[in-house]
Amino acid sequence: MADRIHSLAEIQDRFAILDLYDRQLAAAEAFDLARYDTTFAEDARVDLSDFGRPACLYPEYRRWLAGLREVMIRAQRVMGGLRLELDGDRAFTRVPVVCHVRMRVADKETLSHTGLFYNDELARRSEGWRIVSRFEELSWSDSSRGAGSPAEGGAGTGGDTGRGTPGGRSGE
Repeated sequence: MADRIHSLAEIQDRFAILDLYDRQLAAAEAFDLARYDTTFAEDARVDLSDFGRPACLYPEYRRWLAGLREVMIRAQRVMGGLRLELDGDRAFTRVPVVCHVRMRVADKETLSHTGLFYNDELARRSEGWRIVSRFEELSWSDSSRGAGSPAEGGAGTGGDTGRGTPGGRSGE
């Protein structure tokens, strides 16, 4: 099978979506929520059920993230290869991410390591590509020792529980 030749428009979309994820990860590490806002649609749905948090809309998710500022001392997120399906003004992605998070809870510091997948649906908006739906899928975590564990709804968010396809869609 020969490699697919992408059109200029597809290449531009792919780079714009890669830039979106780069902005999002850098903004998350710096707790730059204004920059983080440039990656999600205001009405985006965010599902953290693999981490014990209910699905919610982006404004509620953002408030929850802001509340972590005092306990999340430092974080590093490393993105793996982007799995991307373009479909006109929509895109579906599956993004592997490893999160290393140092947290302080009750004057005790812990370090957690979590592997996850962002299963996202994106839409082209007037301001560019935005995440309109995210399911953070837990793959693995060593954070059961304390702060950040999935059962506590901690900051090590997302991974692979077998949902397997871009955007968390199955059977396509």
